[in-house]
Amino acid sequence: MKRLLLAGCATLCLAALSAGCVEDKRHVGWDRERLILGPVALKDRVAYIDSARDQVTVIDMSEGTPRVNRYTIGRRAIFATTFTTPEKQYLAVVTRGEEAVVTGQVDEDPKLWIIDTAVRGSKPVAYDIGSPFDRLAVASDGNTAVAYFSSAGPDSEGFFRNPNELALIKLSEEPSDINPTLKTVRSFGSVPDGIVLSPPMVIPGATDPTPRVFAFVLALNNITIIDATYPARNEVSIRLDSAGVNVRPREIVFAPNSSSAYLRSDNARDVLEILLNYDPPGTQDPNDNDFRPALAELGAGAGPADIAVYDDIASRRLILAATPGTKQIVVIDTDTAQFTTIETPDPIDRVLLFPNNAAETPRVALLASLGNRLPRVHMVSLEGIGDPLVRPVVTTINLEQPVLDVVPIPGRELAMIVHDDNRTVLGLLDLVFGSVSPLQGVGRLDAYDFSADGTYLIGATQGSHRVGFLELSNLHPSDLRMDALPAGVFALANGAIFVDHGAAFGHATIIPSPTAKRAESFVLDGFLLTGIFDDEF
Repeated sequence: MKRLLLAGCATLCLAALSAGCVEDKRHVGWDRERLILGPVALKDRVAYIDSARDQVTVIDMSEGTPRVNRYTIGRRAIFATTFTTPEKQYLAVVTRGEEAVVTGQVDEDPKLWIIDTAVRGSKPVAYDIGSPFDRLAVASDGNTAVAYFSSAGPDSEGFFRNPNELALIKLSEEPSDINPTLKTVRSFGSVPDGIVLSPPMVIPGATDPTPRVFAFVLALNNITIIDATYPARNEVSIRLDSAGVNVRPREIVFAPNSSSAYLRSDNARDVLEILLNYDPPGTQDPNDNDFRPALAELGAGAGPADIAVYDDIASRRLILAATPGTKQIVVIDTDTAQFTTIETPDPIDRVLLFPNNAAETPRVALLASLGNRLPRVHMVSLEGIGDPLVRPVVTTINLEQPVLDVVPIPGRELAMIVHDDNRTVLGLLDLVFGSVSPLQGVGRLDAYDFSADGTYLIGATQGSHRVGFLELSNLHPSDLRMDALPAGVFALANGAIFVDHGAAFGHATIIPSPTAKRAESFVLDGFLLTGIFDDEF
């Protein structure tokens, strides 16, 4: 392997400082608590966020030999995620900020940092978000985001916390006094469980033809809708507990052509359709919105346990809702709200569509009853589904072991079947032929990923120095020995595999491809310490 020692003498110098060999006149920044977020995988890069150094370290693997890029952000990072636009992939980092209480510290408010990792030396863009939010939802077009608090509750820092506060950010615009917009949503005694942003939608009949992004705030017994394109406008709240039973929203999918959303909830009888209609704003309130939701229960007939959505070859958007209480799959045409039902042998609680990529129309649905741990799965052809003149046929595939999980393989009509809690008993399901091949390993599959084209399964086991490869077209196995125990594996879009070894100073192995040899791979040491003596805390 090609070994790149990126820290130079930094490790030795830090050891000397810790041992007291050098007079300790350290800046207060050297004594900060150190939390590393990541690794976070991007398209052909991997990022680490160092909360003590206020720094993002990106390993760039786009040009063969790895390069290390560094970006300076704010104090005390607490959350990181990625999002894409049609042109680029960005890293988003939320920082808590800092209150100056001793010499060497500076006052800094919580911020959201947006980093274009494809541009070496680019300057991160910072948005003042007002509160130390620990979650971020980003719209599919990458232009709108909402920062919010998770349901984990307050931490040890701070005095008061408003769990219903949000920060709505227009990422396509520069930071300003009105960007982000802080808003506290109406509460009925509950706090948000999550936020889902819609794709851009045009409200039918609206005088403003601008495509809007709507934020759907999910909470116990209610859902709140915010026009994120015009964040100062009033939100709309929908109560879900009119029948006197607690209802918890779980999943929402969108039909942008009809400006509607479809909600699956625990303890709800049906799938709820939320159709956004134009409603002229009033003249008394300048922040009045111009939409009203129309609600309809779509005949699932029992509590839906899972839903899947796709566009068929005729560009109809269809929803498949599993209702285990009735042993049915309900097929809903979102444009007309008409539905048909498919009887199933088991109470289905998982629906997966194959192939599962945006470039191809799904051809088959895989149905499983994970809650009951049954030793079988079922397949339904999607050809003509939803047509009342077409009678769907459910094909059962019997297995020797109970099914605990089903993991789709990107871009392929293949799925990995998990038969036990430790991921030691696995199978590979081929949905073209309806066959299952057993997969055997040396131990538990602690970390795994699939290559971007779905050609290989890459995995690692704690206590083993090897990374394993399984060629999914013929189930040919191979492995590569590592110099250190792997902690995580990440298959990148350019075919490279990034193996993180979990070292505090940064230790990783980069394998150019699943067929590469040890001599072609790179070992990176100390990349989280690069430039440490240049830091200006």
